[in-house]
Amino acid sequence: MDNYLLEIIKNTTEYIENNILESLNLDNISENVNISKFHLLRIWKGATSTGLMEYVRRRRIALSLGDLIHHQNSIEFISSKYSFGCERTYNRVFKEEFKTTPAKWRRSPCALEILDRFNADFMNCSGEGLIFFRSISVLPTFSIAGLEYNVDIEENLKSQIANKYGVDFFYNHRLRVFNPIEKDVYIGFTTIPQEISSYTLYQSSIQISENSIIPPDMKVKCVSPHKYGVFTYMGLHRPEEISSKNLSEIWNYVFNTWMPTVQFDLREKFRFEYINYAKCNKHYCECDLYFPISYL
Repeated sequence: MDNYLLEIIKNTTEYIENNILESLNLDNISENVNISKFHLLRIWKGATSTGLMEYVRRRRIALSLGDLIHHQNSIEFISSKYSFGCERTYNRVFKEEFKTTPAKWRRSPCALEILDRFNADFMNCSGEGLIFFRSISVLPTFSIAGLEYNVDIEENLKSQIANKYGVDFFYNHRLRVFNPIEKDVYIGFTTIPQEISSYTLYQSSIQISENSIIPPDMKVKCVSPHKYGVFTYMGLHRPEEISSKNLSEIWNYVFNTWMPTVQFDLREKFRFEYINYAKCNKHYCECDLYFPISYL
């Protein structure tokens, strides 16, 4: 297994699932997968959108359903078996997850949505990083402000011009916008001209509200409500190093595999990358890529 991130995620999943009835905590999980607690929490959350110990708790709850159906063991016994400590805690966690109690569900079982074992096989390698489908999401109207550039597509592949514009904006222009919605979130917005062209319009920007104060040299763009396919890139490097080179695999997947299966209803062609710098450091980054599917 060549990809370090993928190895960490698979080893963590395997250790948890193999020891789900044992006393699991952040210390012994991180020790057994040979990574620091802080780093493990960040990677796991980025890959699964679930906290590590939340995953353990919800997997235990899901597995306990089989005991409730097939065995006559007491609720107290089941709570102890799955390391909930006492029946009261098991009841509380079960109700938080399924909106009913174990006893009621045992008497009258119904369909439940559970958290299944995380399957890292749906993740694809991209160099030292990982790319994967995150969700189908709906975003309401939002506005951005930033600097817009004509970017030659071929030239960008060679010299990563858009990446340079983004880094320059984040460090040299972002703070000129007063009262943004989230000062640490970068949005790189790409507009694709309707006619066949050798360039795109790239706007390095930040999200704004009606209370934001925008410098006169920046362009304000209002994005209508859309449904999006959202993909995520995770890498073991600074967010400043995200470029079309390390995103090339996700472009290939989106354009060649995902898009042909989707029915689009769009008034304009665009996409954007969303990077929350608060989640990143010099050794780790996440980038969410939004591809519009339909206008709402």
